[in-house]
Amino acid sequence: MENLEQFAKQRLDWNRQRLTLHESQQARLTVPHNGGLFTVDMTLLVYLRTSTVDTCILVDSYGNPVQVDVQQLLELCEQRWQEVLNDWHNQYQELKRIRKVESL
Repeated sequence: MENLEQFAKQRLDWNRQRLTLHESQQARLTVPHNGGLFTVDMTLLVYLRTSTVDTCILVDSYGNPVQVDVQQLLELCEQRWQEVLNDWHNQYQELKRIRKVESL
């Protein structure tokens, strides 16, 4: 019985660590551009990739309209996306590696 309690406690701790990692990486997915702060997500990336104009007005994370250069913002967003997702993946793999009961 004690082993089951220990396993449940460690499993809860692992889930908490995973959620903390998720929140910290989500917070890193922001990019400043032309006086605005944009949250990088798939919607923004797809819009910027499929846009046919050079400049457009987008609403930033604070609800302000900001005129952006589409190509510059796309480059910044793609760079940040890859950087954060690579770090996130590596840290998540490390968490998965040590989540065995003996390792926690």
